[in-house]
Amino acid sequence: MGAPAPYGSGAGAAARGDRARTAAAHAAASWLSMLRWAAGLLPPPARARAVAELDATGLSVAAARFYPVRHGMRAALHDTRPVDERQGPSGRELVAALRSVETAVDGDRLLDAARVDWDVLAAAHARDPFPSVPSRALIARRDCPDPFTVALLTPWRVEVANRIAARQKNRMGPAERRSAYRAHTAPLVHCHDLSDEIRKVLLPHVSHLRTPLLRLLLAPGKAREVVRATARLDRLLAAVDHGDHGHLPRIQAFWDAVGADLRDTLGEDRTAWTAVARRLTRHKGSLRELLDTLGDPVPGSRKHGPDLRVLIQAPPSVLTAIVADLDDAALERAAERYVGDDRVRTADGLLVTALAQLERAGVAPRRPFARWAHGALAHRPGELAEVAWLYGGSPDLDGSLIRLARLRPDLRRRLAAAHAQPPPAVDPVAELREQHDAVRAQLVLDSNCPDDTPWPRLLEAHAAEPLPEPVLWVLASRPGFPAVLARALPGARTEDLAVQGADAARHALAHLAGRSPGDVLDHLHASTAGATIHSIRARGTLDDRTVLDTARPAAVPLLYGRGLLPGDRSRDAWNSACAELFTDAARRFGPGFWHCLAHRLPIFEGTLPELLAPRPGDALASRLHRLAENPNRLAENPGEPAGTSPVHVLLERYEERVRAATALLHPDADLPGAYGPPDVRRSPDAHGSPGIHAFPDREAALRLLDAEGENLPLVARVASTVRPGLAIALPRLVAPYLRERGRIAELVPLAESARRIAARVADRRGEADAEAALGRALFLLGRYEEGVPACERALALFHDIGGLHGAARTSRDLGRVLLFLHRFPEAATVLERSRPLCREAGLPLLEGNVCLLLGHALRHLGRTAEAATAYRDAVALLDGNGDGSGDGSGRERALDAAKRELDRLTADPT
Repeated sequence: MGAPAPYGSGAGAAARGDRARTAAAHAAASWLSMLRWAAGLLPPPARARAVAELDATGLSVAAARFYPVRHGMRAALHDTRPVDERQGPSGRELVAALRSVETAVDGDRLLDAARVDWDVLAAAHARDPFPSVPSRALIARRDCPDPFTVALLTPWRVEVANRIAARQKNRMGPAERRSAYRAHTAPLVHCHDLSDEIRKVLLPHVSHLRTPLLRLLLAPGKAREVVRATARLDRLLAAVDHGDHGHLPRIQAFWDAVGADLRDTLGEDRTAWTAVARRLTRHKGSLRELLDTLGDPVPGSRKHGPDLRVLIQAPPSVLTAIVADLDDAALERAAERYVGDDRVRTADGLLVTALAQLERAGVAPRRPFARWAHGALAHRPGELAEVAWLYGGSPDLDGSLIRLARLRPDLRRRLAAAHAQPPPAVDPVAELREQHDAVRAQLVLDSNCPDDTPWPRLLEAHAAEPLPEPVLWVLASRPGFPAVLARALPGARTEDLAVQGADAARHALAHLAGRSPGDVLDHLHASTAGATIHSIRARGTLDDRTVLDTARPAAVPLLYGRGLLPGDRSRDAWNSACAELFTDAARRFGPGFWHCLAHRLPIFEGTLPELLAPRPGDALASRLHRLAENPNRLAENPGEPAGTSPVHVLLERYEERVRAATALLHPDADLPGAYGPPDVRRSPDAHGSPGIHAFPDREAALRLLDAEGENLPLVARVASTVRPGLAIALPRLVAPYLRERGRIAELVPLAESARRIAARVADRRGEADAEAALGRALFLLGRYEEGVPACERALALFHDIGGLHGAARTSRDLGRVLLFLHRFPEAATVLERSRPLCREAGLPLLEGNVCLLLGHALRHLGRTAEAATAYRDAVALLDGNGDGSGDGSGRERALDAAKRELDRLTADPT
């Protein structure tokens, strides 16, 4: 069945509902994680308060993982509960179980399901060392402490040591394990670096380690000690050969270490460098042994040509002389190690680095160089500015460089410098319009207006007829680049625009999100924001504070900062700039800052400073938070008339504003009876001015609800003591707004609080409304099993108090929840009893929805004829003008679903 939720109950509709609720939980988890990252930048006292406020927000509820009960997926997912909630073995039981495992894979599974106490395991190992198999499972854990890792390596067992490389494959403890439903914006796990304590144990045995662990040891800045320690250079070289792009820094670190030792020993001895370049990649001893035996003849060594990877480590004069003596064929053979097994040039970073070193050494351009650079274009275009010296050597390379120069200002200027400067043009703007090549456009612009760009004339010409795209990219690198031209770039990526210049970078930062802020996490990937901001910071185009002041929406800098790895050198500067902003804003706001920020951030379109700037409602939020933390201050003074205290008046005005905005936002919503003044909209005053709660349009009402909605939990806590009626009415009052903003999870704590307060003050109608709101919220969140008892309690209360409308709606909700749980007989019974309630309450549209759901239940029970009758009744009730209640789009969806199901049941099978 393909009926859309909430009316459909088939697998397709259920799956769509599951995906929507899972996406909402992901979004809430992502917003919350960004704010937790920001809170972690504060000093310890302020950090603790921030974390406490974030834990108390509705987002913490929405971030709970969603498990579709119906599909039985809980067992299929990885167990991502905290360590203290896991049911696996622990303590001595875990030690005994580990000693009995037969394979390392079994040990991995055991540890994944266990509560691991490393102190207990270390003590057990000290008393009786673990055998090889459990040691291999323990040492592969990323959270294995360094002292325990060293203990597992003593006595030395190479099979245990080699398992350390599994840490690089994202094996980790349960506290770090990523959920199967983790949002795609989560920070990536960076490459694991071994501590000096572990490296000290491994280095004496480096010649016997496997390739993955050798790569792990070759960390930048620490590779030289590995090269000097190995007795088998060929095995170390095998670890770096055929490495993918993820290992390029470590591969480059190996060659840098080898080159440093070679330069120290060989100096500028051209003969020695040639001999080493022939022998090094085939040498089966240590590097020192190779250098000590250079004078000894090696049979057959002369038939092997030199390796370019060794040659580029030589001093410039030696490199230039050796390359000059090699013909093109010999040069191609020297670069064979840059060619993959399929004989296609891999064009990785090492080859581009080699070309850059040849340029710095002063080697003359050669045809093989141009072919290599052209092959590198598809793989590493960001490196090609370093090989622009080859321009003019190959038509293929020249065309690729010119196309790339459209987006790369540094490459464009280098290529333009290779051309003769053209004479000044009579009409520079007309001359620019004729250029469809970014390099030529750069030449025209530099020769006619090197310092002052004629922006008024260019804008006038662009308004008359759009300028060519290459010309726009050239103009983007000029100071004063206007936003109207930036918007004219078709499909420009923000990271490409950000590298053009300061003004282009500001425009890129201001347009990182392409849609409304509520959809930011659906299309604003961490890679997009990270690439744009990283490009700006790496080139120094804008300082960090300018980036923070310009990037919008405000989630962008938080997303970028959360993704910075601990080893990133620019991380501290970024964190300091963010910490200064948040610390100052939290101090000015006072208590409740993080509470309001959690609700404000997901729908905020402005920059981070704009998000943190003081607002008129901040004083109210801070006061409410203080009152909620100090209940003794809520009591009214004995001498004041009841209901006239400042707190009471504060809540009354809050309710008036929210009620008026909700009534305008959803004029047909079933709002609860007024607990405050009856005329909530306030008619115009004597001078004809509109009342303070008369909103000009729907958007104005929505903006007020966005601002006031941040304080919902605070209002509920304060009103529970001073004005219980408001706290009881709050869930139904704000439900239409929270549904529109996708913040359904916040209804759960509000409804639970309202239920407790109504029971305390003996308000049975309020208790029934709260139970009904709770059941509806749990259904929308996919927590069906919890929704059944809430709906049953609400239905019983409505029957007791004679609430006909509430009983009709709640019986519909109960039947729908049972339907989604595939409890079809119970659903059919409840929905059949719901029809007379709807008829008696005079709610034909609601009865039509009940008939649709009843038809689904009967169809699943095999009662086809009765299901067809229910669908006909649904069509008859829904196909009309309606009674003015409910929303039109919902009625149309239900009507279409009923007609579709009726056609399926009554179609002739022949």
